[in-house]
Amino acid sequence: MKILVIQQKMIGDVLLSTLICKNLKVWNPNATVDFVANQHTLAVLQNNPYIDNIIVFKDTFKKDKWGLIKFLWNCRKKKYDYIIDAYGKMESLLITKFTPAKTKIGYLKSYNGWVYNKPVKRLKRPYGKLQLSIQHRLQLLAPVMGNSASITDFEIHLTQQEKKEIAKKFEQTIEGNKTPIMIAAMGSGKNKTYPIEHLAPLIDLAYETTNAPLILNYMPNQKKEINKLTRLLKPMTKKAIQEDLTPNSLRDYMVTVSHCSAVIGNEGGAINIAKGLSKPTFAIFSPNIDPSGWHTEVKNKTMAVHLNDYFPEAVNFESGGKIQKDSEKIEKLYLKLNPDLFREKWVEFLEGLV
Repeated sequence: MKILVIQQKMIGDVLLSTLICKNLKVWNPNATVDFVANQHTLAVLQNNPYIDNIIVFKDTFKKDKWGLIKFLWNCRKKKYDYIIDAYGKMESLLITKFTPAKTKIGYLKSYNGWVYNKPVKRLKRPYGKLQLSIQHRLQLLAPVMGNSASITDFEIHLTQQEKKEIAKKFEQTIEGNKTPIMIAAMGSGKNKTYPIEHLAPLIDLAYETTNAPLILNYMPNQKKEINKLTRLLKPMTKKAIQEDLTPNSLRDYMVTVSHCSAVIGNEGGAINIAKGLSKPTFAIFSPNIDPSGWHTEVKNKTMAVHLNDYFPEAVNFESGGKIQKDSEKIEKLYLKLNPDLFREKWVEFLEGLV
């Protein structure tokens, strides 16, 4: 049996989609499971034992039409029993359409009826406490496995060499053999980044509560904002920041987190990777992200806050929550989520790490 899984979105989306592969391989260990992903997310797929082949959809294909045609032609040469399109955008629709398979599965939408012969109607709200993004992926498995898909965890797979090298680096950098906390200091963009004037006192509180070394995670183009953030921190907190351990790549971030006690801060790929490494997380959600889609609350393990926890009418997700591109409104809502509102919950999580 040959199965192709497609997910070309962001890091968290790709990582969660690996649970599709795990379910398939546990169900049928002899199945061949291939995975199509974009270049910037490949690090979360490396060494995954439930994926036989990673097929790279190059960034250049968006402009290089001839390269795209050759890619689709190569896909056409392969024959699959099932294609599971977890992305559902034009690129993945083309791959699904041009790649031969008996059964083509994807989320039912008004514009994709010409592609799938087993469309899946996506749940609008979660059943029970399990986050919706996981339930959606289990839904995609129903045409293949019936109702037997039950694995809900997703994993990052590091090599022994990676683990050995980071352990040595920590030993050489951190005094007293203390275990640091990773701070997801910046989101992927402004609309997913908790205001630094609110985040700074929470970082101070993290250090005061745990006395642990701190590592700030951010992208190189966010350095200016990080400098503003650190200027707001108390002197002792600044001293606790381990600048030499700042991750310099996605894979480096994963390896570094594997030796941290937890990841706290902005919800996004950084938090999802921590979950994939079975690390405790505390996520601060953007007002325009429905936490029911990306969070399963487990005390002292996976905890989170959203503005609606304190102001239930702030964002109406039932009506679609039409604020995704309204940066000004998102900023105002973010500012309303004062850190004092969840100080007690923040401290409770941190005390669980000590």
